[in-house]
Amino acid sequence: MELIPSFSMEIWVLLATSLVLLYIYGTYSYGLFKKLGIPGPRPVPYFGSIMAYHKTSLNKVFQSLTISVLKSMGKCGVLFPFLNPVFEILNITLFPKSTVDFFTKSVKKIKESRLTDKQMNRVDLLQLMINSQNSKEIDNHKALSDIELVAQSTIFIFGGYETTSSTLSFIIYELTTHPDVQQKLQEEIDATFPNKAPPTYDALVQMEYLDMVVNETLRMFPIAGRLERVCKKDVEIHGVTIPKGTTVLVPLFVLHNNPELWPEPEEFRPERFSKKNKDSINPYVYLPFGTGPRNCLGMRFAIMNIKLALIRILQNFSFKPCKETQIPLKLYTQGLTQPEQPVILKVCPRPGTTGGA
Repeated sequence: MELIPSFSMEIWVLLATSLVLLYIYGTYSYGLFKKLGIPGPRPVPYFGSIMAYHKTSLNKVFQSLTISVLKSMGKCGVLFPFLNPVFEILNITLFPKSTVDFFTKSVKKIKESRLTDKQMNRVDLLQLMINSQNSKEIDNHKALSDIELVAQSTIFIFGGYETTSSTLSFIIYELTTHPDVQQKLQEEIDATFPNKAPPTYDALVQMEYLDMVVNETLRMFPIAGRLERVCKKDVEIHGVTIPKGTTVLVPLFVLHNNPELWPEPEEFRPERFSKKNKDSINPYVYLPFGTGPRNCLGMRFAIMNIKLALIRILQNFSFKPCKETQIPLKLYTQGLTQPEQPVILKVCPRPGTTGGA
């Protein structure tokens, strides 16, 4: 008995209450999947199903998300979300504080300038968002806040540049490792725009093989590895009940590389998206830009940019592998899908090309 501390009854009650609350905090949500009828491993208090998670085939897909969160927030941020504001003060965030401050000041400065100069008539995304803030037809609670204004402006700059450049890298890599596809695409380009003529919109949208190549690349390498949506109402799908308000994460990389949906998914086959085969593709198994009313706002613009750049590049150059070319290509999936190492290829100038429509 001497080994037991001689605490007062109040202290023992406090300790017991703290332990019970700590246990409840670490396990209260573990019955959710069982309640919804979703099979899976039995979670361990505080560790959940982390041990079984590392044995699953989805591990590689979700591991990038876990690693990026752990690196930016630390394990305490995952276990105790209420510490996140403390990490923000200490500049331990996903985006560096200096970067956030730069964009915040820049957007606010532009906004103040445009509100002051009434004669300046701008037609761009930022102006549309500013107009929504000042519109009398929109209730205040529906308008964008200044923080949302900064966030949307930043993500458009980030998403518009990185996604396009990465997709172009993947396309050129696949063309390099599939010279027959590269030659066929160059023949279509030369026939559509003879003598390296500048591309036009009307002709570009008629280029079937170019569209097939771009679509197949986006299938193999979806830039966003996952898609998140919030369930708006209680729904049951294949015996699984999803309550209203639940965040549903769709693993696009798994979906796009599922052999049950795409035969030999590791093979680069633009013919999957030919006119003959395209209509048979389930629109919910190919989601490089998401789907529904909240799909990627810049989808058409991004595809047009990719096609224009690809035409101008292939009009003037051909690509071949070299000793530094990584085959097969290893991916870095922490955040956006990117090559793990820089894509190094041999660039060969093309002679003057001729052709007819």
